[in-house]
Amino acid sequence: MPITIQDIAKEAQVSIATVSRVINGSKAVSPELEKRVNDVIQKRNFKPNSLARGLITNQTNIIGIIVPDISNPIFGALTKGINDVCQQKGYTLMVCESGGNLEKEIELLGVLSDRKIDGVLFAGVDINTTLVEEMKKQEYPIVLVTQEAADGKEELYTVVHDNVSAIYDAISFLIKNGHKQIAFIGGPENDYSSGQKRLKGFRMALQENKIEIPKSYIEHGDFSFDSGYTCMRKIYEENSVLPTAVMVCNDTMAIGAIRFLKSAKVSVPDDISIMGFDDSELGKYFSPELSTVRISYFDEGVKVAKTLFKLINNKNQTIPKTQFIPHKIIRRNSVKKI
Repeated sequence: MPITIQDIAKEAQVSIATVSRVINGSKAVSPELEKRVNDVIQKRNFKPNSLARGLITNQTNIIGIIVPDISNPIFGALTKGINDVCQQKGYTLMVCESGGNLEKEIELLGVLSDRKIDGVLFAGVDINTTLVEEMKKQEYPIVLVTQEAADGKEELYTVVHDNVSAIYDAISFLIKNGHKQIAFIGGPENDYSSGQKRLKGFRMALQENKIEIPKSYIEHGDFSFDSGYTCMRKIYEENSVLPTAVMVCNDTMAIGAIRFLKSAKVSVPDDISIMGFDDSELGKYFSPELSTVRISYFDEGVKVAKTLFKLINNKNQTIPKTQFIPHKIIRRNSVKKI
């Protein structure tokens, strides 16, 4: 049978609490007791597992992250940044995929609670009131990442990029390059941060520059290649006057849009310029190389992980409810000055 912490305590003739203090360094014990416990641990080749340690310290050194789609490269970069911090802290990261489904997200919050994890990072699609209320019931701290709560209330800690400003700056860039007929392919309409807020930034930039566009210049996709292709086809088919530029709200959809335009014998950027969002690896090596809005999801992961650990450790620090990651406009070959 495997040796237990009770066996160590019995052989060292100390309490279980003393053994746990030696193992975890949680409270000081006398040098004599510490040596006695460590001698038995070494003699019996005892290796305390994380679950046993968690039962003693009320911490498992595990945090969870819930993402809608683990195949999305954005969440890959985000998770890598989070995991870098976890490794430095001696924590294990448990990755869960929700598919953006509300019932699944609520189920996963419960599963992670049963696993006694120390905290959760949550990247959702529609973080509605029902979901927020469910999160507030949990005993572990939760930090939202890449997405704000849909009601706009700052009830949960959040690390995100400023979607309104990012799109505003991208449209301003297109306008400075002579474009006034600008179409928009956005994310899902129920997606508060990456859908509604990006559309808000688009409208703000047009309004401030007194630019009007037809409703048929605006389409919503789901961030997939196919939806970018489909949305661009609708804009092409339903407008007698084509836009000179299209703001596409992620690089994957932007590449789908370019593929449709190529099939329709429309040149990018000579006929229509395309602006992406995210600065994914794919966009750098596609032809034409994609002009885009750069978001460092790795840095976003680092910042959200550090925020969560501050909450876990309950340090007396002032933590803003919402923290923004900076963005940058990247000029490549898919946007032409006219």
